Amino acid sequence: MNIYGKDYSHPDVLKRCNPGALYGARRVTLADGRGRGQRLVEVGTSAGLRAVFMEDKCLDILSLEYKGVNLGFLSKNGIVAVADTAADSFTKYWAGGFMSTCGLRNTGPACKVGDEFFPLHGVIGQTPAENVCVSVDENEIVLTGKIRETALFGHNLEMERRIVIPADGAEITVNDSIMNLNPEPESVFLLYHINFGFPFLDEGLEIRLPKGKIKPRSDFAAEHIADMGKITAPVDGQQEMVYFCLPDEKEAGVTLSNKNLGICAKIVYDSVRLPVLTQWKCMRSGDYALGIEPGTSFIRGRKEELENGYNVEIPGFRSFKYGFTVTVEDIQRQSS
Repeated sequence: MNIYGKDYSHPDVLKRCNPGALYGARRVTLADGRGRGQRLVEVGTSAGLRAVFMEDKCLDILSLEYKGVNLGFLSKNGIVAVADTAADSFTKYWAGGFMSTCGLRNTGPACKVGDEFFPLHGVIGQTPAENVCVSVDENEIVLTGKIRETALFGHNLEMERRIVIPADGAEITVNDSIMNLNPEPESVFLLYHINFGFPFLDEGLEIRLPKGKIKPRSDFAAEHIADMGKITAPVDGQQEMVYFCLPDEKEAGVTLSNKNLGICAKIVYDSVRLPVLTQWKCMRSGDYALGIEPGTSFIRGRKEELENGYNVEIPGFRSFKYGFTVTVEDIQRQSS
């Protein structure tokens, strides 16, 4: 184990302290507020990484800190235990968090296909994980669980999630296997809604996206495409700006550098499985956030995507694998 640049064997660590002082995980339950009863897993590493995972919401990442600095975005809502998936309720219960999973049968606006209603960004991110296991040793911290999305006479999808964090590192790897447990093929949508917030997100944050074609989602975004990588101070009433990047390389990477804080965050993923990278830039006061979102589609909603040739379809009794890795590290601070 590497601690502040020096390597220690496990016996060396045991001679000096309880390893729980350096790294570990603990399961807690919220006692009050709108999130009362929600089960969380708090994880810490000897490198100064602190993360909170939500057992009752897909094992998603509620918060991420590095050496005391917050990186993630927490919405005004905070954690809301009961999520209503009606058409207009998403903005009233979504916590944001550092990473929110969207899907598995819709990403983007709420829509209706035939007689079935699909809520905004689907339901998987509001679904509790089952068979959750948390293991800790001197090498790594591992969280595993299963999240199911099913319907009588309908779909039968299961996502196995495995999250790995080095005990002495500042890295989180999320590996998902989505299985279709029906004999019929199923169209599947997935979006990793990775969200950055203050103080990591602030004026001067530098964004490096993978090389590829850029498409703005709205006229307002198109008007500001020259500044899509520029982070400003919060602006009262500012519209959100959404851009789609189609990476050229298979292993795509996004780098965000805050030289004032001396911190850099890197996201790496497979752009073959996740061909569309969405950048959600919201400079609006009170909702100040930056989303870096690898996904399978242009988040136009299931109906429009299927009408435009979307073809991510898992055959019966087969599985597809997805995932990403986020790494946080020190960089040289910018001199004042």
